[in-house]
Amino acid sequence: MKNYQNNQNAPVLLPENLDWSQAILQDGNTRPTTLSKELINNYLAAWYQVRIDTTSLIMLRIGSQSKSVATLLQATRSQNAAYITACNPTSQMAMPEENQSATIRLHEQLARYSNYIYPGESIDPSGKWPAEASFLALGIDLATIVTIGHVFGQNAIVWMNTDTIPRLVLLR
Repeated sequence: MKNYQNNQNAPVLLPENLDWSQAILQDGNTRPTTLSKELINNYLAAWYQVRIDTTSLIMLRIGSQSKSVATLLQATRSQNAAYITACNPTSQMAMPEENQSATIRLHEQLARYSNYIYPGESIDPSGKWPAEASFLALGIDLATIVTIGHVFGQNAIVWMNTDTIPRLVLLR
């Protein structure tokens, strides 16, 4: 597995009882992030929704433990979960058709590694950025999901291990 380290230049927008270093990771093979503090703040503030079935919706927030994901991990005997989108690579607005095609390709890629993939949406609570189709995939190791994030041109992904605290993993 690649070496991951905490990104010490990242802004702090977390619950008061949680150290930011527990919520932001940076790919150890990446130089210090080139992402703006504003963009990182947007990722930290985003709502990461997951649809488990027709009646169950999970809301993930960076730095806040998810008991619902803990239940999913236990039920599927998985050790981790990743939340990822293929929309708007490098935070550049893409055409809806491009995002839809990329989302289909992302699902196909995730299905090579996981039998447990749930659809979702990444939502900007300020409404300035459109919702992005996303997936929660269980049981894909961190190095693999980081590679997938790079393949799809993403700036960051969300990662959870067995403590089910969503962490922002910076890829750029």
